[in-house]
Amino acid sequence: MSEISSSGAGRVDVSPLLAKESLSERLASFAWNEWAQIGLLIAPAHVSPWAQDPEALIVFTLQVGRDEPRLFDELLDWMLRNESLLSIRRLRAMCVDEADRRLVDATVAWLARHRPQARLSPRRIDDQAPEHSSLAPLFYADVPVKEPDLDFAAAGLLRPVLSPSGRSVTPDLMTPINLAFRLRAILGVGIRSEVVRIMLTSRSALATAQMLARASGYSKRNVHDALGGLVAAQVMAAFQTGGENRYAINADVWAALLQREPTALPIHRDWPQLLGTLRVILRWRREQERADGSDYMRGSDTRQLLSRIRGDLAFAGIDVNRKATAEQAPAELERVQDAILARLDPQNQPANWQ
Repeated sequence: MSEISSSGAGRVDVSPLLAKESLSERLASFAWNEWAQIGLLIAPAHVSPWAQDPEALIVFTLQVGRDEPRLFDELLDWMLRNESLLSIRRLRAMCVDEADRRLVDATVAWLARHRPQARLSPRRIDDQAPEHSSLAPLFYADVPVKEPDLDFAAAGLLRPVLSPSGRSVTPDLMTPINLAFRLRAILGVGIRSEVVRIMLTSRSALATAQMLARASGYSKRNVHDALGGLVAAQVMAAFQTGGENRYAINADVWAALLQREPTALPIHRDWPQLLGTLRVILRWRREQERADGSDYMRGSDTRQLLSRIRGDLAFAGIDVNRKATAEQAPAELERVQDAILARLDPQNQPANWQ
């Protein structure tokens, strides 16, 4: 669907989530628009009002890119250029299933081959082409493979060898979407920068270590230690209510540091939960397309899917009807899917962030 010019500077048709498109096409449009603001040399159709979670977006794009090989390859090029800005630990923490883990393992191994660094910890693989028949195609489209990429083959995935395009650039730290990278430049790549990003953008009066752990992808214990350091530095306050520590951040102080009005800070999205749920739905729909079964069986399978995604969606503020019958489940899934997509539409957001 989306195409960029051979120079890499063309405008991409990334109008946000048109209803006439399939789910995979709508999500590819979303991903193109986000990455256009993060360092791919294309023009975004819309400016996003939120702060993006880089690792959550990467794992999401690795799945969406299986329908869009050009997007997948441009993402790898961007990661190679900006590897030092990323948390490999968080990349792995964003995985929701084995399909995610295979994609992330292959990507990290590919990065390590092109830019060897101890922190990437690639798996050992033989520099020998495996049999094509033993591998699952990475891309859903028919992509010819003369020589398989060894790093993806080690994860059981077949794709052609990729030479980086070199077109990606570093993120503009002053744009709202890139707040995570700006905070990492200030605080380092780690828990503290994630905690500050989440608390600033969510505008939560009081947060708990457990909530911040789930939102950030770090363990509760490590988040608790990081919060203790921020409190000791007097850039965050701690209170105890109901026997549990709660934390507050002074948005005025941080907004001044970031050279923005407190009311103009980027908005928050629970990206690990929203984008993780969408990956689960995408894979489930693909499996359903290949499966045979009665309408009742499909409805029953849909109910199981709704049960699986209910917890993450509740954390993100999206309710799932627990009482939906097998007959009602498909319509409930469509409603839930539309609610998630509404959170991803940059034109359907508050206007006071600028």
